[in-house]
Amino acid sequence: MKRISNPYRPGFNQPPAALTGRDRVVAAFTEALDVAALDGRTPRPVILTGGRGVGKTVLLGEAAAIAAEKHSWLTVPIEIRPGRPFTPQLLERLAAARDLYRQTPEGKHLEVTAAKIRATVLGVGAEVELRRGEPTEPALALEALLADTCEAALVHEAGLVITVDELQFADRSELADFAATLQQHVPDNWPLVIVLAGLPSIRDAQRGVTYLERAEWHVLGLLDAVATRAALAEPATASGRPMSPAACERLADASGGYPYAIQVMGHHAWRASSASDTIEDSHAVDAVAAAEEDLAARLYESRWQDASPKEREYLLALAQLAADHHDVTAVEVARSLGKTTKAVSYLRDRPPKKGRSFPNLELCVWQYLAWRTGYSGAINSSQMRNRVI
Repeated sequence: MKRISNPYRPGFNQPPAALTGRDRVVAAFTEALDVAALDGRTPRPVILTGGRGVGKTVLLGEAAAIAAEKHSWLTVPIEIRPGRPFTPQLLERLAAARDLYRQTPEGKHLEVTAAKIRATVLGVGAEVELRRGEPTEPALALEALLADTCEAALVHEAGLVITVDELQFADRSELADFAATLQQHVPDNWPLVIVLAGLPSIRDAQRGVTYLERAEWHVLGLLDAVATRAALAEPATASGRPMSPAACERLADASGGYPYAIQVMGHHAWRASSASDTIEDSHAVDAVAAAEEDLAARLYESRWQDASPKEREYLLALAQLAADHHDVTAVEVARSLGKTTKAVSYLRDRPPKKGRSFPNLELCVWQYLAWRTGYSGAINSSQMRNRVI
C-alpha cells in the first residue's frame, strides 16, 4: 500500500500546506519588497506580533520566500535568545551575505550549495554555506557592514531582507541602536527590507523604540471560520484524501481558529482516516478527542507550568466561572477571589503579553485541569470559544 504523507504540520516553524487567512500580511511583505526593489526606496519595517502558535515564524519564512522568488534577494534570519545580544549574530550573517554577493561575478547567478544562513536564491529554497579559503575578517561595525552588504547586492541589482524573530528577548538599548542605524540611513535608499516578529509584550511603552513605533504593525490572532476551514480542507484535497464538510466543520469548530491547533486537529484526522479514501465525520470525532489530549499533555501543561501561583489562581477562577456557560467579566472574577478589579487587573493582562492563548488562556486552563483530573464534564473549544471577555 502506497504511503501518503500526512500534510498537516504541527510543530515549531513548520509551514502549513495551506497558508490561509494571512493575505494582508503577505501583501505587506510584497509591497515592502516592491518599494525597495522597484521604487528604489527603503520601506518602513514590518512588525508581526501575536501569541505563540499563530504563525509569526512561518510568516518570516514566507517573506524570505517572496524575496527569493520575486526578486532573487538573500535573506538573513536572526533569532534572538534570552539574555544574549543579537548584534554579533547579525554581523556574522551580514558578512556572509555580503561575501556571497561579492564572490559572485557580475552578471552571474549565485551558486547555492548548503547553508547556515537561510536564503532563497533565484526562486529556489536552500541553505547557504560560504566556502572560503581564508578565515572571516573581523566583524565590522553594524552601520558599515549594512552599507557594504547593500552595496554588494546592488551590483547584482539585488537587495537584502533581514528577519528578526523573538523580538521580546531583545535588550532595549541594543534594539534602539539597531533601529537608530536603520532610521539614519532611510534617506540613502538602501535596498533593505526589515521584518520583525515577537510576542505582544513588544508593544509595551517601556520597550518602545521611536522608529519602530512608525513601522507597519500587524497583530496576528485567530483565523476566521472561512480561513480555518480552508486550512483544514485544502491540504486533505491536495493530498488525495478529501475531507467531508461535516468533518471539516467539526475540526474547525474544535480548533477555535488557533493556527497551531488547526494543524494538530488535521494531523490526527489524517491519522484516524488512514484506512479510508476520505476523511469523514467519524474520523473527526476520534481526531478531536486525540487532539485535545495531545494539546493538554503538551501545550496546556507547559503554559500552566509557566504561570505564576497568582496567575494560576486567577485563571482557575476565571475558567470555573466560564464553565457555567455565560460571558465572564473581570469584575466577576475579582469578586470570586474576594478582590477588587483593580487589584487583580495585572493578572488578567500578563498571560496575553507572554503569548499564551488557545484561543483564550482560560479555555487552556479549564481543559488542562479536566484532562489531569478526568473531569467527565470537560468542555471543548466549540463550547467555550469566545465566552470569556
